[in-house]
Amino acid sequence: MPPFLRLAVPAGGSRFLPALLLVLLAWWPAGHARAQDSTLTRLIRQHQYPLVPAGAQFAGAGWDKLQQSIQQSQFVLVGEDHGLAQVPGFTAAVAQVLRPAVFVAEIDPYVAAELTALAAQPGLPTAHSQQYPEALCFYNWAEEFELIRTLRARRVQVVGLDQVYAATAGRFYARLAALAKGKAAKAYLQRQAAVYQAQGQAFAREKKNRSSMTEQRPAAVDSLVAATRREGPEVRQMVQDYVLSYRIYQSQIHGTGGHQERLNLMRRTLLRTLAPYQAAGAPPLPKVLFKFGANHLARGLSPVTFGEFYDVGNLAQDLAEAQNQQSLHVKVVGKQGTRAGTLNQLDRSNQAAPYSAADNARLKPFFDQTTGPAWNVVDLRPARRALSAGKLVVGQPVQRVLLGYDYLVVIPETTASHPY
Repeated sequence: MPPFLRLAVPAGGSRFLPALLLVLLAWWPAGHARAQDSTLTRLIRQHQYPLVPAGAQFAGAGWDKLQQSIQQSQFVLVGEDHGLAQVPGFTAAVAQVLRPAVFVAEIDPYVAAELTALAAQPGLPTAHSQQYPEALCFYNWAEEFELIRTLRARRVQVVGLDQVYAATAGRFYARLAALAKGKAAKAYLQRQAAVYQAQGQAFAREKKNRSSMTEQRPAAVDSLVAATRREGPEVRQMVQDYVLSYRIYQSQIHGTGGHQERLNLMRRTLLRTLAPYQAAGAPPLPKVLFKFGANHLARGLSPVTFGEFYDVGNLAQDLAEAQNQQSLHVKVVGKQGTRAGTLNQLDRSNQAAPYSAADNARLKPFFDQTTGPAWNVVDLRPARRALSAGKLVVGQPVQRVLLGYDYLVVIPETTASHPY
């Protein structure tokens, strides 16, 4: 009990005790909350550092701090707000310090292979985007694609962990058709590829937030399985991946689940990707750079609030620690500005959607300390230690940020990612 609640009550004054307690108890939580807010603010101020963009490089005490931590880490995980033009450049600078062998992205393995091939060609993949709108997922944005080109130039393997992307049905069927050996299967896949390609182009022209894969009926997916039943293992594996992804999307659309299944799929794929590096006689785990939406890359519980989930970031930490290495988790956010509102390159009305600090109220204590023009790097680890020691009490949203990430990078003013 706080000392002020142990006051002696004068003789004959007991009738005033309930009112006194009500006044004191009403004051105490507010005062305690203010003290905790002050503690968090003090910790932020003591452990924040300026980060100054300088062309394709960065400078300042914040960059010095980040570089030191990156060099000490086996895995570096950049959790982002999608659609910010500044994040790919920051990620490229991180890669220059880390020198990763593998880049793990929030895309499916087939999009990763497509990007690797397209990045070997000159220019932006504008023709591909017109043929298969949105099929490169976040890498339909110019800054994101240039990041892939930069990584490819450094011989970094690009890996996708996600389910088959919903906007890739036309391209996916075309890939299947190219691999199919049976005459009937090839003809069927070519016909369906043309149908879904035309449908995807129509959705883009009409600015409809729809995709061929999620519009498919179960009978169409059953027909895909039947048509490819006698094909080789590569085609059958692709079809199996497609069917699982379709089911995940349907569960998400109908509110019957899907999120846990998606996380399980991504974690299994990560384990398969890293397995060759853990074989007998192989070198230890390679340096790996991750870039996903921030909810996916926290250690411990995911920051999402609609359930209790353990995501890719938590598995990455476990894998690194099992090899006596460490993972570094960096959350990059914008305080205000614009961000891309769509992957549809034909929808120019929604390419730069404005937002403000009020849209992410959970980060207000950090935003309040970011005044610009320099970016702000906050080392979250001292606050995390205070939280673990019981010296800091914060709400669940801020708590999950402190427990899930090592650094928070706040960009004072962002611009939206650009279409090709």
